[in-house]
Amino acid sequence: MKSILSKPEISVLKISDENTTGLEPQNWESLIEQAGSSVKSSDESGGSFGIGKAAPFAVSDLRMVFYNTLAKQGSEQSIGVTKFVSFDLPNGETTQGTGYFGENEKTPFNHGVSFDPSTRSKLGTDVYVIGFDINDFPDYKSEIMYSILDNFLVSIERNQLEVIVEGEVLNKDTISKYLSEIIKDKKLEKTYIDLISYYGVLADKDHIVINMPEFEPYAIESGEAVLVLSNKTENNRRVLMTRKAGMKIFDKKSISGVLKFSGVFQATGPNINKVLKEIENPNHDKWSVDRASDKKRAKQFLDFVTKFIKKAVIDEYQEKITQEVDAFGVSDFLPSNLDALKGAKAEEKKPLVSGNATIKIKNTSSDITSTTPIRSNETGELSDEELKKAGIVEGNSGGHGLDGGEGGGLGFGDNDFSGGDEAGHSSNDFEGDEMLVSDKISRKRIANMHYRVIESDSSEGKYRIVLNPEKNIRDVMISIAIIGDSGNKTKVKVKSAFNVNIGSLQAKANNVYVPNLVRGKWQAIDVKVNQYNRLKLEVEVYANFE
Repeated sequence: MKSILSKPEISVLKISDENTTGLEPQNWESLIEQAGSSVKSSDESGGSFGIGKAAPFAVSDLRMVFYNTLAKQGSEQSIGVTKFVSFDLPNGETTQGTGYFGENEKTPFNHGVSFDPSTRSKLGTDVYVIGFDINDFPDYKSEIMYSILDNFLVSIERNQLEVIVEGEVLNKDTISKYLSEIIKDKKLEKTYIDLISYYGVLADKDHIVINMPEFEPYAIESGEAVLVLSNKTENNRRVLMTRKAGMKIFDKKSISGVLKFSGVFQATGPNINKVLKEIENPNHDKWSVDRASDKKRAKQFLDFVTKFIKKAVIDEYQEKITQEVDAFGVSDFLPSNLDALKGAKAEEKKPLVSGNATIKIKNTSSDITSTTPIRSNETGELSDEELKKAGIVEGNSGGHGLDGGEGGGLGFGDNDFSGGDEAGHSSNDFEGDEMLVSDKISRKRIANMHYRVIESDSSEGKYRIVLNPEKNIRDVMISIAIIGDSGNKTKVKVKSAFNVNIGSLQAKANNVYVPNLVRGKWQAIDVKVNQYNRLKLEVEVYANFE
């Protein structure tokens, strides 16, 4: 501090705002005296914890900040504040950590700061950071621009905010300029990849705007929040979450690991902003039920928002599914009467040709292979006998229906892996054991494992996994993941798992636990996951060897 004060000049960083109210008397006390408090005019304002006001002191080598304001009372006011570390003196006294330079200690001067010749003509506030060392922040100009764009994209794009840094303007019309700078720099592009996606959503002329429905427990009316979606962007599969002020709160993830989309959620109504402000943390980067006075109701609200977003994404971008369900490859299982399958009467359909059709049959080469990729430990099509043993088609006699359905369901008959009223003569010796979930069990990845994942009812998240190990294995953990179009994996939560011989199986996160699997036998496990659209699933098996 001595070396800085002994220089002929001291650098000052000046931050000014306009089109604001300036500091009223009740704001002064909160700003310069109180820690962890602030006075705001509405529930829709950005800050609320009074913590951000300490940030300017962190970039002052003198820990000194001056404030200058012009409010409605008509004259400028100013005061200086220092935030030092208290020090114990030899005489037993302790120095005061905070110092004030005002009319009477904490009373602001009735004039502007004396070291700045400019005067204010518009309402607003100036913050002067005394002893700002530009050498510590050589790229501060661009860093400020990129950071503001990342955290206030919605405000800037909606023409609610304009920032000028040493003459350079960041507003709705110049966003693309700064994004171009980011894209040209690989390091910056990696840092701000989500920003690029979110801007693409807002800039897409064909983006989809969906109003959130009402939420009665909090008296939130329909349309108090909007969700903007697009699949023409970088598709980061995330949603930018903001309140009315347009400041970024957090990136909402785990919406869909398969569908391509990006989105922006903004709470615009007064009631929803009041709720969100209550549950927002001091860092303004999370909405947490722990901060709510009524945690149960707050959890219901956040779950409601999550379900709204997920449903909107699925409704807009999920592939439209017809009544046909293709388990292994539609070409192998097409029924002879498609009209009956679709519920249409053949006689009501017009013929594909008029008059007498001519059909020519010609022999072709039989060495055509399937174009459907099969992963390294995933088997191809199953034989009729294997399908029976896996419970995919009916055996010689009917057994229990899937999930307790009436009328037989997916039957299990007299086969080596029976699931009838009594276990078959070669069925697995399953025993339910909660110890299977323990992390203390030593398991290794099973490479020689044939399996298939079969869609039972994707609208309810139901799938059937059939497995056939090449050796007996025990303490089995089956990990399930979604495979995206680009080959990337996303974990999926298993809500429940069931085997017809032993009933419910232990499930945790994306794992299902089975006591043992028998060599050379097709064995079926029904799972229910937390996503309700058609998924391509991959299975990895870990176990002990017998």
